[in-house]
Amino acid sequence: MVEENILVNPFGWGVIVLISTSVMLMYRVLFGPTLPDRVVGLNTITTKVVVIIAILSVINKQYFLVDLAVVLLMVNAVGGLILAKYLERRGRSD
Repeated sequence: MVEENILVNPFGWGVIVLISTSVMLMYRVLFGPTLPDRVVGLNTITTKVVVIIAILSVINKQYFLVDLAVVLLMVNAVGGLILAKYLERRGRSD
């Protein structure tokens, strides 16, 4: 059985593009001018990680990782809402 190279598969190229754009977003997370910029950057990176996990689970035919991706997506959504609520309350007190 021949093992397929990840670069031959178009989904593999998609994973590489997602990783490279996530690395670019790390600049925004680390040096963002405001806290909301950093939160949005972190939320976007987490969403990209979820997509990467889903793509790799389909490529490797390990479908239990899709469940992990769904849970991570839910935690990402709830975390984003909690941080937005925190930033809203913080804005009122200033």
